Amino acid sequence: MNIVKASLRNAVLRRWKFALVVFLFGAGVIVLSHAFPVAETLERMQAVGEAMEGGTEPTSEQIEVMTRGAATVLLFSLLNLAFGFGTILVAFLMPGGMVANERRSGAIMLWAQHPMPLRSFYLQRYAGVQVATFAALAIFGLAGAVAVLPSGTVPATELGEVLSVCLTGVLACAISFATTALGVRRGALIALLYYLVSGAVGSLLENPMILENWTAAESVRAVLSFVIFPAGVINDLVAGFASGVAWDWGATGLALYHFALWTGIAWLGLLGIEKRPLKL
Repeated sequence: MNIVKASLRNAVLRRWKFALVVFLFGAGVIVLSHAFPVAETLERMQAVGEAMEGGTEPTSEQIEVMTRGAATVLLFSLLNLAFGFGTILVAFLMPGGMVANERRSGAIMLWAQHPMPLRSFYLQRYAGVQVATFAALAIFGLAGAVAVLPSGTVPATELGEVLSVCLTGVLACAISFATTALGVRRGALIALLYYLVSGAVGSLLENPMILENWTAAESVRAVLSFVIFPAGVINDLVAGFASGVAWDWGATGLALYHFALWTGIAWLGLLGIEKRPLKL
C-alpha cells in the first residue's frame, strides 16, 4: 500500500465517527424538509400572523399553527446550522496535527530515517487526506442538495452548490495542513479562526453603508480578496453553473491562487522542518 492510500485510509479511520455525526445532521435536514416543507410552513405562519394583526383574539387552531410552525422552523434551523458548521469543521480537522504533533512527540524521526525527503513524505500523506476530505464533502454536498429538492433530482445549479462545498472544504483542508506544516499545534483551531474572521471581514466590506461612505472600500476589498478566505470568490465561481451566467475566469484564477498559496506555505514549512525535524 502506497503512502497516499495509507493516508486516505488513516484519515477515514480517524474521522469517520465525526463525519457520521455530521451526515446524520444532514439526513435529519433531508427528512424534516420532506416531511414538513419549511417554505409552506413559513407561508402558513405568515398568513396566520397577518390574520391576527387586527387585534382579534387568536383561535386555538391559529395558536396551534403558529406553535407547530415555530417548532418546525427552529428544529430545521438548528439541524441546518449543525450540518453546515460540521461540514466545514470536518475539512479543518482532517489533517489534524499531522506534522506539528509528530514533530513535538519525536515520531517524525521515524519518517526522517527513510530515504524519501520529509517534504515528499508529508505531501503524499496530505494528498491522501485531501482525497478523503473531497469524498466526505461531496457526500455532504449531495445530501444538502437532496434536502432542498423534493423530486430527488440534482440540476446543474445544485451541482454548483455541491462543488462549492467541495472547493470550500478542500481549501480549508489546505489551510489546516499549512498551519500544522509550520509547526503550529492545534493548527485546525487557528485555521478555523482565520476562516471565521475572514467571513466577518468579508461581510463587513459587502455592507452597502460601508461601500457608500468609505471611498477606499473597493480598493481594500480588492486587496483583501488575496488574503482572506475566498468564500465569495468560490460563490462567484460556481455561479457559472447556472444557465445564462457567464463563467467567471477571474474567480477561478483567484480560487486557484489561494490553493497554491497555502500549498506553497505548507511546502516552506516542511522545508524548514526537514532541516530541523525535532523541536528542541
